[in-house]
Amino acid sequence: MHTTISRAILASTSLFLLTACQTTNSTTPAPAPLASTVLRTEPIVLVEMTCPVTGETVTCESEVAYFESYPVYCLDRASARQFASLEMKQRARLAAEQVLAQKGIRNTTCPITGETLTAAGSPAIFEGEVIGFASAADANQFRSLPPEKRAKLIEQWRASESA
Repeated sequence: MHTTISRAILASTSLFLLTACQTTNSTTPAPAPLASTVLRTEPIVLVEMTCPVTGETVTCESEVAYFESYPVYCLDRASARQFASLEMKQRARLAAEQVLAQKGIRNTTCPITGETLTAAGSPAIFEGEVIGFASAADANQFRSLPPEKRAKLIEQWRASESA
């Protein structure tokens, strides 16, 4: 079944590419491309990023290293290699700024443990807002709470954040 689906996607993508690449001087009209065959991915654009190794400003055109499956932009290839050679905990700490933004997490501390979030932080949605937790276990613990306890926990956490 997987092969059949892959062949169908490949065939429809090939049809779209052939249609898109045809010249306008053809005597037969080109068939309209199917909307379902176009796959679009929007790049993640962070307004300001700093290299996790050098601390200098970088863009999404800079060299890239990875934390799990998330791109981490570095100043140059040497910085990307240095980042990749670090142990996991250190990479998680250094990549937090870029990776948490890609996950949609804006907070910097865990509502349950009070720990500073690293790139390994896990998101959970509360009242339409993405809130980061120190680990997937913390996020799952939060999700398992009854709604009134979740609200109380977030209220106490926000009060301690603003103090």
